[in-house]
Amino acid sequence: MDWFYGPMVQMHALLAWCSVGLFLVRGLGHQFGGAWVMDERLRTLVFSSHLLIVISGISLWGALHHDPLYEPWMTAKFIALGVYFAVGHWALGRGEFRVIGYLLALLALGYVAAVSVTRQVLLGL
Repeated sequence: MDWFYGPMVQMHALLAWCSVGLFLVRGLGHQFGGAWVMDERLRTLVFSSHLLIVISGISLWGALHHDPLYEPWMTAKFIALGVYFAVGHWALGRGEFRVIGYLLALLALGYVAAVSVTRQVLLGL
């Protein structure tokens, strides 16, 4: 199991940080009107990184026998990921107040990262 767990956790974390970096840069570019943020190659890279994060996350979930029904931190992480996807989509849209969506998406991402590290819904507060 150690041959699988260590590298998979490292890959999952690296992909997550890459995804955060892509969202930071792409979101800022969009807030300032950059047309490059909707380039198909960049969008494919973002989608691919999200897909690999999901695959590695599901692999870890299965290998470690986590159950969101009995582990509230995982349920909170899934909910925060849903919030991130929703407000991140809003932030990269054409509507008003997209900067609020961008900030909320960053907040949700920060919470996801913190819950992943602490494994506590309230982050140890």
